[in-house]
Amino acid sequence: MIRFFSALIFLASQFVYSQKNLPIIAFQGIPGDYNSGSHYANLKNAGFNVNLQMYSNMAEVKNALILCQKYGVKLIFSVSGLKESPEKFVNQVKDHPSLLGYYIEDEPNTDRFSALNSIVKKIRLLDKNHVTYINLLPNYATPDQLKAPNYNEYVKMYAAKVNANVISFDHYALVDNKIRFNFYQNLEIIKQVSLQNNLPFWAFACSVIHFNYRKPTVGGLKLQQFSNLLYGAKGLQYYTYWGVNDEYWKLNNYSYAIVDSAGKPTPTYNIVKVVNEQIKKLSWIFTKSKVDSVFHVGDSIPLGTKRMNFLPKKFRIFKTYERKALVSFMSAGNRKFVIVQNKDIFRPMPFNYQVEAGVSMIDNATGKIKTISTREAIYNIPPGDILIFTY
Repeated sequence: MIRFFSALIFLASQFVYSQKNLPIIAFQGIPGDYNSGSHYANLKNAGFNVNLQMYSNMAEVKNALILCQKYGVKLIFSVSGLKESPEKFVNQVKDHPSLLGYYIEDEPNTDRFSALNSIVKKIRLLDKNHVTYINLLPNYATPDQLKAPNYNEYVKMYAAKVNANVISFDHYALVDNKIRFNFYQNLEIIKQVSLQNNLPFWAFACSVIHFNYRKPTVGGLKLQQFSNLLYGAKGLQYYTYWGVNDEYWKLNNYSYAIVDSAGKPTPTYNIVKVVNEQIKKLSWIFTKSKVDSVFHVGDSIPLGTKRMNFLPKKFRIFKTYERKALVSFMSAGNRKFVIVQNKDIFRPMPFNYQVEAGVSMIDNATGKIKTISTREAIYNIPPGDILIFTY
């Protein structure tokens, strides 16, 4: 079911759809009882421009908005009672320049969709200019968890039944530092439903140790976030920013969140900062462009994806030596992008290429277009990283 929100979608939040700002979201961000300039400075310094948090009361929300404005950050919030009586809360903050949206629910099943749509409608009557944030389950959830026959139907039902203005989902791609077999299938489904319904989507990277999710690495975080972007994500999220010091976290050995339970940066902090700095330099490409097609190469390709078995336009040589790679073809107006990602999170990937005249490369360090030779060359793409060509 294709829905058109006209001005509602495209003007709903200038921040979300701005060509200059890619939302980089700290999920479970700074808690209300830690609202202070130093913590917001740390969040901003790590490359985040959105704080997402659940608060105890509106005094905490308003204080957070003041700090967000001071440090150039936006806020997505929830507060007890918001879903039941949005009129008590929305009018208090809807005109604040640092508000990005309202956090409604995390990982609902289909039985919740009608109720969620009612909540969204109530909020929209009060405020048509901000995001109503609902985060969906991943495709490794069971049919019983989804309350749907399969994941594709789950996402399609959400798009049809809930009048959302963004699709968010969490899929933690690296288990024991190996890519889940259905990670890219999840992205394929989300991309398709996103395009069919004219809705942008936001995706996640896992940034905390728990269960079989290992210590975050630069290569691992780049693999997750650049894969999300190459499939067309218009917002990136990290779970989790702030550590928690409760019994559940202790029981399941949670650790190495971006900051600890007192807000002190962990070793993950600098890793995330490095990844976000690169993403921000390149974000102009991903905020402006649309995905035309996505392919995989290597000795095997992931479930639900397509193998690239052709030589791309403007290339005379295009070789990954059978190493696993993702190739995204994107466009923005008359400009085309060919983006190659190394899907190995530990080893660099040699990429042998030769381009025709008129093809340039994007400098990963600056985000600027640079001239390249038409001679045959080899570039070693770092773990999880990307190489961008444009013409």
